[in-house]
Amino acid sequence: MNTDLEKELEREISQALHGLPDLAAPPGFLRRTMGALEQPSPRRLRPWTGWPLAARFAFLVFAMTAVGAVLAELRVVEPGLLAGASRRLAPLVAGFTSFWNVLSALTGALALAVQQLGKGFMLVCLVAAAGACAACAGFGTIFVRLVLGRPEKNQL
Repeated sequence: MNTDLEKELEREISQALHGLPDLAAPPGFLRRTMGALEQPSPRRLRPWTGWPLAARFAFLVFAMTAVGAVLAELRVVEPGLLAGASRRLAPLVAGFTSFWNVLSALTGALALAVQQLGKGFMLVCLVAAAGACAACAGFGTIFVRLVLGRPEKNQL
């Protein structure tokens, strides 16, 4: 296309947008917003440090029990016992058992890959993957801030 026409069009659009007045908030919007911000948040939205001491202790005990059960490979719960107690829990336990078997197979494959390829190569791959994750998170943050930014005036 013609760059002179593009520049002229851009200049005309910019002048038209700069000539627009700033938008005003609806009446009462600021009062309602500030009132909502001053109200205390419900318990489910409070940070963990804002929970009552008894609730924090109960959650900590529950979390430690759950982690302990997972680390013990859930030998506390037998699939046959759960199937006899409830037919609805048997597929769930079978699905978890299948998931655990797949996870064990993948762990074995990873150990074999480290043994065959060497620890240095696997370390380089791990660092590259971590760098790619960090780059994706960084670029995502930049793009979200660009899209959701709040300009002072109407801008292009």
